[in-house]
Amino acid sequence: MTRYPFVAACTITVALALTACQESPDETAQDVGRAQQEAAQDVNEAQQKASEEMAEAQRKLDAARAEANADIANANADANDAMNNADSDVGEVRAEADQEVAEQESETIKTEANAAYDLAIEKADAEHDVAIEKCEALVGDQQDACKATADAAHEAAKAQAEMERDNAHAAAEDAKH
Repeated sequence: MTRYPFVAACTITVALALTACQESPDETAQDVGRAQQEAAQDVNEAQQKASEEMAEAQRKLDAARAEANADIANANADANDAMNNADSDVGEVRAEADQEVAEQESETIKTEANAAYDLAIEKADAEHDVAIEKCEALVGDQQDACKATADAAHEAAKAQAEMERDNAHAAAEDAKH
């Protein structure tokens, strides 16, 4: 039976301990109020931190967009400059090529004019020689008049050939400019 007083003592001790651990309703209400205030404060701090982080992320995004737009604008400007330079280079090359072609055309015109002149002189000389030979068949004043006519025709043909050559040369020089 000595066990009974021990069990009873333990039971009473546990009951008293449980009663001592229980809070009064006022203490519980105060604890709940404090917990709610702390929770509200924690939520507010978390919201503020989230807002600050979101604002920082937005600022970084805006900065990245601005930098990207600036890079694009610079790339466009560089591309436009390159295209303008290329257009300028093409224009210069075209002008040089046109000048070279004009000079070659001028030289060709002069060469053709010189060849036509040489041909006209050879033809005039040949016709003069033939005319003089025909004049040899004549005698006296007729022969002299025939030779004078042949000489005059020869000089006129040479003068015409020179004039055509000189006009072609002048036109060739004008074509270069």
